[in-house]
Amino acid sequence: MNGFDVKSVLKNILTVLQKKPAHYRTFGIYWWPVKAMLKRYYTTEHLYMLGDYEDPDGAARVPDVGVQRMLKLALEEQMMNATYGMGGNRVTDTEGEPYVIFDEEAGF
Repeated sequence: MNGFDVKSVLKNILTVLQKKPAHYRTFGIYWWPVKAMLKRYYTTEHLYMLGDYEDPDGAARVPDVGVQRMLKLALEEQMMNATYGMGGNRVTDTEGEPYVIFDEEAGF
């Protein structure tokens, strides 16, 4: 997935979230940078939860690895969680520490 088209990937993520918004949790801690990236191209008119809310603690847990690498990690996390039914709000960060993901704009 080297050199992939970020905008196309984000469009696919948007489509999934429009169908089932609760899937934002499957991104784990990567939800916060994914949300920020989605907001570069889309607004709350496209997806109601693309407002300004961010959990600074959750966002601080994401490693600073650049856009492409971060998006790759986010998609790997999402795939694992979606495949194994781990879309709940209790996740772990890259250090193995527990984190409860909650985006107040999503409502769950």
